[in-house]
Amino acid sequence: MCLFKLVENFTIAKTGCKSIKLSKPPFLVKVNLRGGEPGLEIYHVDLAPPEDTRPAVLSIGKFDGVHVGHQKILRTARQLKTEAERFSVISFSPHPLYALHGVEAYREMLTPGDEKAFWLEHYGVDSLIETAFTATYAETSPEIFVHEHLTNLQLRHIIVGEEFNFGKGRDSDVELLRSLCTSYGIEVTAVPVEKESARGKVSSTVIRALIREGHIQEAEHFLGHPFFVRGIVHEGIMTGLDEVVLPEVGSYLSDAGRIEILPYKEIKIDLPDGPARISFQ
Repeated sequence: MCLFKLVENFTIAKTGCKSIKLSKPPFLVKVNLRGGEPGLEIYHVDLAPPEDTRPAVLSIGKFDGVHVGHQKILRTARQLKTEAERFSVISFSPHPLYALHGVEAYREMLTPGDEKAFWLEHYGVDSLIETAFTATYAETSPEIFVHEHLTNLQLRHIIVGEEFNFGKGRDSDVELLRSLCTSYGIEVTAVPVEKESARGKVSSTVIRALIREGHIQEAEHFLGHPFFVRGIVHEGIMTGLDEVVLPEVGSYLSDAGRIEILPYKEIKIDLPDGPARISFQ
């Protein structure tokens, strides 16, 4: 596994995986999260993405959970990309309701940090541009987003969900994105919302609620993959879970045996000290 590298002076040294040359320092980059080649490139940015002249298709969204609705968007993008093109994703964290209004429930995520990157790579993404959502970023207009941010990338096609909104303003929807991209020859495809008869629209909000209620199997049905929790174990207690949505306090069966969800975002677990990743049974 490769480690984070700080990009300075327009380049990074080889990390044991690959070298990347960028045009705007600094960025944190991590590659090959899952191992193998060519691996996922991760760029951490505050505003615009780094300049990249490699041809690409792009999807945009929060992608918390990388659930079945997100997978539908990712699958469509993979079908539309050519062999010569990369598949890039612009994602945002934390949730705008937490970043702007401090709504604590939206601090918690299904797939914070490495977990989201893991699943995006699993579903075929080549480059992840993780954007810090802040009050400053929230002031970005749709026009600035397209004319100054997206033009840093060599895009032919953008694939988003049909309810996609971007930039400051109520009318920043798919049709506005399509209109702004026309002059650059960029096509925009809107993917219909994924729906389930029992719960209606599949959403990260619904899945987070299911996890909190302890309905892990139902949550995993909507996720389309196992729900994992990553943390650091020390003397039988897993911590580092402040941003992770967890079931309510109680006893649960996991792939590491019986665990106890404790108050204050801790898990009692029988594992050796160090980083750990567990799933529920």
